[in-house]
Amino acid sequence: MASSRGRKRIVVLGGGCGGVVAATHLGRKLGADHDVVLVDRQANHIFMPAFLFLMLGERRPQDISRSLSRLQKRNVKVVQSEIVGIDPSHQEVTLQKEKINYDYLIVSLGLQTRPDLVPGFAEASLHPWEMETALRLREALANFRAGRIVVGVPLGPYRCPPAPYEAQWMLDGYFRQRGIRDRVEIEYFTRDAEPAGEAHDPVVWMDTESKQRNIKQNYEFVVRSIDPEKKLVKGLYNYNLSYDLLVMVPPHRPAQVLLDSGLADTETGIRVDYNTLQTKWENVYAIGDCADMPASKAGGVAHQEADVLAHNLAVEITGKGRPVDLWLHTI
Repeated sequence: MASSRGRKRIVVLGGGCGGVVAATHLGRKLGADHDVVLVDRQANHIFMPAFLFLMLGERRPQDISRSLSRLQKRNVKVVQSEIVGIDPSHQEVTLQKEKINYDYLIVSLGLQTRPDLVPGFAEASLHPWEMETALRLREALANFRAGRIVVGVPLGPYRCPPAPYEAQWMLDGYFRQRGIRDRVEIEYFTRDAEPAGEAHDPVVWMDTESKQRNIKQNYEFVVRSIDPEKKLVKGLYNYNLSYDLLVMVPPHRPAQVLLDSGLADTETGIRVDYNTLQTKWENVYAIGDCADMPASKAGGVAHQEADVLAHNLAVEITGKGRPVDLWLHTI
């Protein structure tokens, strides 16, 4: 696929929150005169923030899935394919069966879960960070009558930093509703230090909220491995936590194609200009979880970044309007 003369092709990689918002805005603003293409390996957009509701049986997979083909009515061409390679020097994206050239590239490939980075994790943890494991966790919770549930966080970046706290509180409410909260212990561990500061500071408030719900907090706990047979989370300095049900966040890393192509500079993603979201490659931008930004890796952040970037690209391509800087509203 090659770009026609006089028309610009804007290719968006990834159909998550950021990619869908960027493609939708660009399709509305430019789609009649230029080519907007969204590429994702899945046919559906999955609203991942709802995985927590999925784990409690309050949502079904079909409730949080929408076909990406709906974007076609917004002048967006949707291509379902695995992304094999990205070559910024030739402005080319390699898919399984074709290559796509671009004039502008928006990378919104999120972060991938990497359970292999913690020995024993794949066999031990049921967690709401992927659809399949959220559904398995739902069944485990429905059959849970008594014991200790441990929610935890690994080293490195992960999607939606507040979600482990939300998971604690939702589990607390779930078992209260079932009338068995007194038979269920809930503990939490994190690599972070115990928060200190004003009561209204978000991290202090979240710590207080958990303790008020009788959820024990284990701070500065760095996971080394998990023993699924003994049901132990093993940390540094021989400090272990026992569990009956483990709900640990999996380690996350950038998509392999970003590492292989050299776009991802660190485990936290692709370095970008904080105002424009541009990478060191001309006309290549990164948004959402795969962008190395000093902000939460969350859907709300990706949405705001997509809004600003789509606006600025439309201004650049059409010559109409004025560009704006990114100003995130987040914690």
